[in-house]
Amino acid sequence: MDGKIRAVVFDLDGCLYIGDSPVEGAAMAVDTLRRRGYRLVFLTNNSTLTRRSYSEKLSRMGIKADEDEIITSGVVAARYLSRTSPSARILPVTEEGFIEEARQLGLEILEIEDWRRATHVVSGLDRRLTYHKLSRACRAILSGARYLCTNPDNIYPSEDGLDPGAGAIAAAISKATGVEPLILGKPYDACAREVLIHLDVPPDTVVYVGDRLDTDIGLARRAGGVGVLVKTGLYEYIRAGDVEPDYVIDSVADLPGLLEEKLL
Repeated sequence: MDGKIRAVVFDLDGCLYIGDSPVEGAAMAVDTLRRRGYRLVFLTNNSTLTRRSYSEKLSRMGIKADEDEIITSGVVAARYLSRTSPSARILPVTEEGFIEEARQLGLEILEIEDWRRATHVVSGLDRRLTYHKLSRACRAILSGARYLCTNPDNIYPSEDGLDPGAGAIAAAISKATGVEPLILGKPYDACAREVLIHLDVPPDTVVYVGDRLDTDIGLARRAGGVGVLVKTGLYEYIRAGDVEPDYVIDSVADLPGLLEEKLL
């Protein structure tokens, strides 16, 4: 490791794997960079799973990732609320990933029928979303609860196509309530803060690699790092105005070669 880069932040969905299928060469790339001494973070906007579940999923694909190296948008949201509103009563429109992280930090999670007590509504990707849950979340917000969203991703890649993401659910809630959420995942400041606190290295020594211009490269720009776009996942579907990557590679398998070639 001869260049200035000290750490690599990997996106998960669309970068290291698609659905339950690993991207070819991903495991070797991660192992190579780990052996070279780079600090690693595995960062996903998908808040459906816990860090332990993501660690186990990556392990099944031959990718070593310790729990404390994994940051999800659910983790970012839970830590944000723990710092800013430790007595929050949270109505979740999410799956277990966020809920478990929030409970581990001592935050109160409400059942849907207890929506009147909510001080905060947190939405994310929820593949068990019902109209009843959606309506109660909207009522809580209209009654004064603060609205937060784990991430802005309108779509996410699965093995057989594209599915609606957390941003699509947030759009429905915002349309019904007239309230825009505070978004906490990539590419926003709360997420950048969590990554840089964890890595404890200068911002310009971090490479961010992923398949989305809007979130992955957007985060690199916001955090002051180097953005590497991969041509897997949602690469062909996402446009993000004037956001430009520093480098474009075919897949994450090419990242070790890029860092070596460019002396990063």
